[in-house]
Amino acid sequence: MTGSLTPTVSSPGRTVTAAASPRSAGSSASSRSTRQCLVPGVATLSVANADGSIRVYAANAPEIRIQAIKKSYTQERLQGIVVDVKATRNSVAITTSFPPRKNALADRSGTVDYIILVPPAVRITDLSLTNGELLVDGLRGGSANAHLVNGWLAGHNCFADLTLAVETGRLDLAYDWWEYYKFSVKASSTRGNVRAILPSDASLSLNATALEGRVANGFEEKKAGSGDVIHSVATVIGTDAGAAISLEAGRGNIRIDKTY
Repeated sequence: MTGSLTPTVSSPGRTVTAAASPRSAGSSASSRSTRQCLVPGVATLSVANADGSIRVYAANAPEIRIQAIKKSYTQERLQGIVVDVKATRNSVAITTSFPPRKNALADRSGTVDYIILVPPAVRITDLSLTNGELLVDGLRGGSANAHLVNGWLAGHNCFADLTLAVETGRLDLAYDWWEYYKFSVKASSTRGNVRAILPSDASLSLNATALEGRVANGFEEKKAGSGDVIHSVATVIGTDAGAAISLEAGRGNIRIDKTY
């Protein structure tokens, strides 16, 4: 099934579109749309966006629920932003297109903020964002590939295979607690800092490399001296290291913190 987020009802997904918000002088135009796509089996998801945000949260339901919030300085440009959803029984692909700017001084094309609920074991084949914020939260047993050009990228409480890459910006990997799944995480920033926050009872093999920066490891019993510059760390944390986390910063620092 192919279609933009417009006021239609069909199977396997259902779409509900809210009316655009009224504008006052000097304010921006916006609209909010939602869609539910039933995915009874193992689902796959891909999302492509240029400006705005993509936030993906795991939920215990056999569906992918999409909320798209479009914003622009003019109603004309708002209507020119198209969110296209292609849905089958077990896959959802979302693409975003923006109207071209007439010249460098023209109004910005706008932004789209996605909030997406997915099954915990979803396979996210591609999350692609040019400018903004990208978050993956709560996956268990699934996988995600995410790429950001400029902004902030984060993985939170994901006990799943992750490949996270940001070209310019900050990357955060955080776990509020630990669950003993077998999974791997590869997180890298070409130009920016990388931070991992792990609980004290975590069990994993950890590799961290800062090519032009330094690595600060909160799990290291022997503290480095003020003059020591550590560029890489390879260690095992805990006694049942079923998980593997690899961190890399090209032009930036890596910080590994222990939460409790």
